Amino acid sequence: MPQQQSILVTGGAGYVGSRVAAHLLQVGHAVTVFDKLVYGAEALLPFFGNERFKLVRGDVRDGDALKAALADADAVVHFAAVVGESACAVDPGQAWSINVEGTQTMLAAVRAVGTPRLIFVSTCSNYGVAKPGELATEDSPLNPLSDYARAKVECEKFLLAAAPPPTATVLRFGTICGLSARMRFDLLVSEMAKKCARGEKIDIFSPDAWRPFLHIADAGRAVDHVLRSSPNEIARRVFNVVGENYQKRGLVELARRHFPKVEIAVTDKNPDLRDYRVDGSRIGHELGFATHHTVEEAFCETASAVEEGVFRDPDWPGHSAIPLDPAALRP
Repeated sequence: MPQQQSILVTGGAGYVGSRVAAHLLQVGHAVTVFDKLVYGAEALLPFFGNERFKLVRGDVRDGDALKAALADADAVVHFAAVVGESACAVDPGQAWSINVEGTQTMLAAVRAVGTPRLIFVSTCSNYGVAKPGELATEDSPLNPLSDYARAKVECEKFLLAAAPPPTATVLRFGTICGLSARMRFDLLVSEMAKKCARGEKIDIFSPDAWRPFLHIADAGRAVDHVLRSSPNEIARRVFNVVGENYQKRGLVELARRHFPKVEIAVTDKNPDLRDYRVDGSRIGHELGFATHHTVEEAFCETASAVEEGVFRDPDWPGHSAIPLDPAALRP
């Protein structure tokens, strides 16, 4: 495949999307970000003036706007979504509309324009709860426990069933950790790092539960790697993208290595029933991709940023997936 391509990134102003857009620009691609800007676009300000960057404000449920933005695109990377159970609960109807109907509209626009490639960013949360001691593979049964994961599963089904074009590929990311200019502190590693850096107590629910994690820098690398792969290798394929699996008690041990005085308590509040480990070997065996970064790196860089005062207010509600203005989710 061409080394430099023209890529449309939907949801490219978000926590992960903005880091992926930055990486794609860094390695030479032209990037158009298509985003509703529910959370603003300050994360993209460094790219204004870059001749290979363009920002289009739009809703993924607007097919005409998508088709216009897709002009001359070699591929689309679809992040646009209301992410996570708490954010979806703000307005479940609008969340489902954006997450499912928006993806259907995006697929129709891609097919109408003839864009040859589509990468759908999904989630390992689709596995929900795995059997004890079992690693979930791409072929394992899906057991989504939230509306967010159920929406992702629904989208995967119709994208993988659709005849090409486009060549559709699903990437199931582990829980993301690490720094972003559109920072979120409502994710497990980031929240722990923030609290450790400020000497606050950490509450842990179900310390024996497992989670798969992915450093945010590796998310961009994975997307670029798939974009450069042969269509025959990735057509209608699902790939888990996971750096490490951690038990929550393992995260506690990590935190105590760097912050020995941190207070940690087991709690029954805010229950999260997910418990699963994920096998990320397929993308390595079939495409030759390997992650480079660790959960510990993400924890340390986030804690350091908080300690150094990088964030004016780490408790600002905007540092989460929950929109500050729920009305912004409407078309």
